[in-house]
Amino acid sequence: MISTVTTTTTTVTTVASTTMAAGLGLIATLVLIAGLITKELTGAWVSPTGKAGTITLPQAVDRNLNLVIVPLLLTFALIVVVKVLEVLH
Repeated sequence: MISTVTTTTTTVTTVASTTMAAGLGLIATLVLIAGLITKELTGAWVSPTGKAGTITLPQAVDRNLNLVIVPLLLTFALIVVVKVLEVLH
């Protein structure tokens, strides 16, 4: 009886963890896509003319989006590697 409860609990926990990980991976991928789109749009909006040494709002947004994009790219690469290894295994 105890082994049945333990097995059921372990199975439910594994399924819940897998579902939550898939959901977080989807959210991270969507945020990455939104960040890349925003960076592309703000990069196109940056005007090369202006005073030397001044930073406009689009330039600041364009530069600071790297803080979001780089870790999300690493997370996306990890997700892809895990999925490929899951398929190969």
